Formats: sequence, C-alpha cells, structure tokens
Amino acid sequence: MKCVRADRLAAELNQDLSPFEARQWERHLESCADCRNEMERLLVSLDDFDPALEEVQPDDGFTQAILDRLDPYVPGELPHAAEAPDSAPKRIDWKKRSVDILKKVTIVVAGLAVAISLGTFVSPTFADYVKSIFSSSKDVDQGIKEAVKQGFAKQLDLNVTDQGVTLRIKEVLADTLRIAVMCEAVDQNGNKIDFDLLKPGERKNRLEEFILKDKNGTPLIKPEEVGWGWTMRKEGEYIMIRQELTGLTATGRELPDELTAEVHWAKLDGKEGSWKLTVPIDMAEAKRATKTVAVNQQYTSPQGLKIDFKKVDFAPSAMLLSLETQLTPEVRERQKQIMKQNGLSEGMNPGPDGFQAFQLSRAIQEYKIAYELVDEQGKVVAAQDDGLLRDRDLSIDKNTIINGISGTGTDEVMQLWHTFVPMNGDRKLTFRLHSIYTNELSDFSAKLKPAQLQQKPVQAEDHGTRLTFSNFVMKTDPAEAKIGNQTVSGKGGVIEVQAELAKDVVGLRLWQVKDETGQEYEARLEKTSTRNADGTVSQQGVLVIPQLEKEPKELTVTYKAVQKQHRDVKWEVPIVAKP
Repeated sequence: MKCVRADRLAAELNQDLSPFEARQWERHLESCADCRNEMERLLVSLDDFDPALEEVQPDDGFTQAILDRLDPYVPGELPHAAEAPDSAPKRIDWKKRSVDILKKVTIVVAGLAVAISLGTFVSPTFADYVKSIFSSSKDVDQGIKEAVKQGFAKQLDLNVTDQGVTLRIKEVLADTLRIAVMCEAVDQNGNKIDFDLLKPGERKNRLEEFILKDKNGTPLIKPEEVGWGWTMRKEGEYIMIRQELTGLTATGRELPDELTAEVHWAKLDGKEGSWKLTVPIDMAEAKRATKTVAVNQQYTSPQGLKIDFKKVDFAPSAMLLSLETQLTPEVRERQKQIMKQNGLSEGMNPGPDGFQAFQLSRAIQEYKIAYELVDEQGKVVAAQDDGLLRDRDLSIDKNTIINGISGTGTDEVMQLWHTFVPMNGDRKLTFRLHSIYTNELSDFSAKLKPAQLQQKPVQAEDHGTRLTFSNFVMKTDPAEAKIGNQTVSGKGGVIEVQAELAKDVVGLRLWQVKDETGQEYEARLEKTSTRNADGTVSQQGVLVIPQLEKEPKELTVTYKAVQKQHRDVKWEVPIVAKP
C-alpha cells in the first residue's frame, strides 16, 4: 500500500519542523519505501531542471526573503537500490546539502512562492524580475531591486542609429521617488560600446540632456531647481541614467500620471552625432502604491534645535522621511556673537579670509541629528546619522539609500529628506531621536620636531582630549603606501596620531600646520575610530599634509573645531497610518 504521507512529501519538505519532528521524519524516510521513491522522483525532476533558467539568478536579498519564509528541507543524495534494499534500509544523512540541488530548489521554491501569492505558476512579474537589468546589476541599490520585484520596471526596445552607432534603451523604472533608464550602445558590428566614465583621456561619451516632461511637454523639474539634476552610473555593459524626484515628493508636488523622458546623447564611442529617444513612463501605478503618512510632531532639544517631523512617504523603491530643523532665536543670537568675536562671517560663500575660515564658519553654524526607526519589538530597522557622515566607524546609519540631495535650506531653516530601503506603509514604526551634533571652536596647538618624533613622541592635551604624535614620514612617491594603520596615497608629509577624545567629543576638525618659516598648510586626519565601553572615542591614524614638499625643522599643529555628540535627548514619535 502506498504511504499516505508520500503524496504530501513536497509540503513536508517546506514545513518549519522542530528538531523532534525532523528526527521523526528522518526515521520515517529510512523505513518507508514509498516516501523514498517519491523523494527520488522529485530529485530526478530537479536534475532535469532547465539550466537556461539558471543563467540569471534572483539577487541574494530576494532569495533569502523567500527562504526565510519557507525554510525548505534539502535532502541528500539517495543510495542506489542495490546498496540499500527496502528490506534492510541503510541509514541516510538526510541533512547533507547538495550545492547543485540547493540552487535548483531555491529557484523552484521562489517560483512556487510567487505562484502561491499571485495565483499563477508562471508570473510575469517574476519573469520580468529575473530578466531585469536592474535586478541583475550588483551595484543597483536594494530599493530599486525591490521596486522591480513589485513590477515597477518595464522592458523596452527603443533604438536610434547615427554615425554607425546604435543607442538602445532597454528598461525603465517608474517610481514616485526616482526615474531610471538603462541604456546600451553598439557599433555597426554589434560590439557593445564601453560606457566607462572613469577612464582617463578623451571623454568618449556625452549625454547632452535627460528631461522629464508631462503630456503637455512641460518640464517636470525647472532649471533653477539646483541639485535635482540627473546622474549617470555604469552598470556592467549598460549605463543607468537616474532622475531623483525626492524633492518633488517631499514638498508635496503632484506628479502626473503620464511622463516622458527625453534622452539626448551628443557623443558615443568618440563620435559626435545626435541620438535622441523619447521614453514613455506610466506613473499611475507607482502613485497608487505610494502611501503618505502625516506626522506633524515637534520637539526642541536642550541644545536649542527645533525639529519638525512632517511626514513619511512609503514608495515602491524607498521610504522617505521629511523633517525641518531650525535653531531657537536665543541660540541663533548666541551663535552670531561667537562668530563676531572670532572674526567669522555668516556668508554662504568663501570670503576674503579664505576657504578654511569659511569652513570654520559653516561648522560653527551646523547642527546635525541622528535618529533610529524601530519596529514593534524594539528592533532598529533603519537609522540616519547626519553628524558622522565622515566617520563610518561610529555612524549608526542603517538601511539608508542615497537618492539625490538629502536636504536644502539656509542657516535659519533646513529641510531634511532622508531615504531608506522600502518598507510596508502598514508596518508600525517608531521614530526615536538618538543624538544632536554641534561644533565648538578649539584653540589647540602643539609644536613638533619631525626628525625627533620617532624617538620622542609628543603628547598634548586639549580640555580632556589626549593626543600622541609620532613617526613623521616624508612621502615622495605618489603610490599608495601603508603608514601606521592607514593606506596613504599621494605625496606630502605624514604624522602618525593617536587620540583619546574627551567625553562627548567624536571628532577633531579643520586641521592646519605651520612650519618654522610661518608657511601654513592644510592637513587632513585619516583615521580609524573606536567607541569605548564608557562611550568615549579613541582614534588612531595619520595626519596627511599634501602640500609639504620637504621635511621641516619644526611644525605647529592645530585643529580649529571639535565635534560633540549630545545624547541628552528624549523624543519618540509613533508613525501611524490612518485606516
């Protein structure tokens, strides 16, 4: 009699079995010929799997998401019948995994998952995802790949030929936060043209314009809207052109249901010409899929920074948080007095005092924030850290996406637009303010004798921050070289530095050195940062002085500002979608 469990074998393989249930299932397989035969039939069918379907694999995130839900049981290889007759079954290690079988089961399981969720075994969306250039590119961000999975990319076959070169537009992604198209070009022999944008020498390819227009021919983005222009990036044999719509969506501007992208290349493969194509873009589906949750909550930090959390937009390719920050009048006035006392200008452009004075002025006026997004279990699912963009060792950034400019404004009011990997708009999230960053003036100064540093390191202190300078190197070869714990490229002087930062200090900014003749040089600190158990920060690295051409007798080292991280903030805001 056929075992009643044999017909349910595929279902059993996909169950989330407990260890006890798994052992029971293994023992059943050892003793039941019907189930072993059915399993062998399934494995044979997998061996006959069409290898053409393996040429383009789903990305790791997609595969993992499916496996996380189904947790398939992958059996080992069955023995030959002669070795293990039914009457005396040989014990089989059913947990042994075959790499080839795992690949095939993964594809089958992914297809079955789509079949279950969409009600059809051959899903057009899944097929499009597998064939998508966006999804097969390793450098395309996860948000775009998620949007492709949901069907917001359309494959195209648009082409135009000039000067023996054919331009083809192969695919377009339509989303409320960005538009992207994939292009390729081939010569008259069918050879693909290299779009490498980083090669030195003559610029062989030039994109003249990429303009989004509504159905009346009106440009979607005005020329004066600086910072909202298109960008290009090479993706394998293709070039991806992107136009971010972050600013439009963040400011609540209505997007039309129909758009066109006018693409005009003026040079391809070193040949001047004109390659123009118009790409139709259907925005209706992306607009329907975008969900906006109004928040409109305010908070003033102990440092005098007012934060207005306005809204969250859940779009197919990203989640966008829109915030506004400004200083209280009292803090702003105190800031102006500090700048006036130190001869610093409030201007937005470098003045006669030089670029470093301008940088110092901007640093003093900067107030940055860091925050987390947590789920119902308290797990951090995303985080933005504007204050530590220069120090990835300390940053709490998580699941962020670079999508055009992250904000705009003046010293008085800043609009912040932060994008993250896409999340479900019905998911219960909580915004949790993590810290505020400020910069303060520093009068630190240390005199060094480069020739003596290796034998006599110099130690210095600045309001609780302890520094050690050692081992000066005059680098005359521009090639990369390991100095201390850093890899340094280019010529110049290099000093090894160890710093134990004072409480709340997370950075030393705007370094400068002066030699014995009074000649001043700008310097940069390349370092590795470590957060200690008590919350303080240690830094180890090198101070690089690029313009230094010979070893000086003496150097006076300064930094003009210290960056502080303030954790005395407490503000949580639930992100609740209205039913």
